[in-house]
Amino acid sequence: MRRAALLLALAAIPFSAQARPPQALACAVIAAPEGLDAQLADSMLTLDEARSKPAMDTLHALVDRCAADQFLNDKQRDAYFGYVHGRMARDGLDAKLKAEGLPSELIDKALDIGPGNANNPATQVTQGDLRRVSTALAEAGQDPAKVTPVGWGLITAWIAATAQMFDALRVLD
Repeated sequence: MRRAALLLALAAIPFSAQARPPQALACAVIAAPEGLDAQLADSMLTLDEARSKPAMDTLHALVDRCAADQFLNDKQRDAYFGYVHGRMARDGLDAKLKAEGLPSELIDKALDIGPGNANNPATQVTQGDLRRVSTALAEAGQDPAKVTPVGWGLITAWIAATAQMFDALRVLD
């Protein structure tokens, strides 16, 4: 189900004539073992590199295999790693956000991120980003003051994973 949704989402992303086709971008995601997306989501939520290492090692192996199949150079391989890490982390974070009652679509809309949106490059999550999400929550009838620290952590991780994914796509284009 997750892989089918990914392929549909990728098909909606406009690509230039030289961009990678959606199937090529999905290579590592499709080959990933079940549960890797949740592990990568956890890697976005922790500063513990040792805890994240097994998932990151698995991701590196998948990306290296797909990059070799697609004849990617080192710069493209690094970008592809960033893309897949962000993409799969988003998949895992989406479930965690829903469990907290926070729709990821609301975050994307508030920040104009996602397929077909501005996707401004981001090096960090700003207070302005969080204010826009807070305003969007209030407009949707959810009291932002009732969002738990876990919820705000998930929102921050979602924004970071999304920025990583779209920044990497720019390099691959």
